[in-house]
Amino acid sequence: MGNRVVSFLFISYSLFFFIGCEHFLRRTNMSTSEFGKEETATSKQVLYKRNVSDLENKLSTQQEKQLYSKLLPWFTNDEERVRYLNQPRSEDRQEWVQSTGILNRPNKVMQKFKRVIEAQDIAIGMPNEFVKKSWGPPLQIETSGNPLYKNEKWKYLRSLSSPEGFKQEKRTVYFEGGKVVGWETE
Repeated sequence: MGNRVVSFLFISYSLFFFIGCEHFLRRTNMSTSEFGKEETATSKQVLYKRNVSDLENKLSTQQEKQLYSKLLPWFTNDEERVRYLNQPRSEDRQEWVQSTGILNRPNKVMQKFKRVIEAQDIAIGMPNEFVKKSWGPPLQIETSGNPLYKNEKWKYLRSLSSPEGFKQEKRTVYFEGGKVVGWETE
């Protein structure tokens, strides 16, 4: 009887091992091309992030920095920020702004978030000025790094009715580049 149990366990473990190896190999072979694409996209994102940071540091005048800060929530991605920041002169940047129509984006973005704002809610990617329209001004704003880059944490305190009466709810909204990247409720 003991030999049967040992044989059964040996066969079970062997089968489990071989099926696991086959599954791993099949998964590895299937995803090699997908992994390459994903790795390339991630590498590009990292490269753009580094480029953005380097180029932001090259903004020299207060006027250039303020214009860039105003445009931050309206850039669609880091690649677009790099294109803007790579313009050699202020005049070239202003031409780029005109040619891309970036100043018209608030109206288009507003349509995207209109229902969210009407529901007094927020969403990922929402510009900070739309959060104010939805939830009002925050009680407190904390800035991470240079305020120019709009990496902020906004704190709210709301009173909500419950069966036990009113209770206080703390909400924190996190922004990168003037856009919502997350939030939490306590």
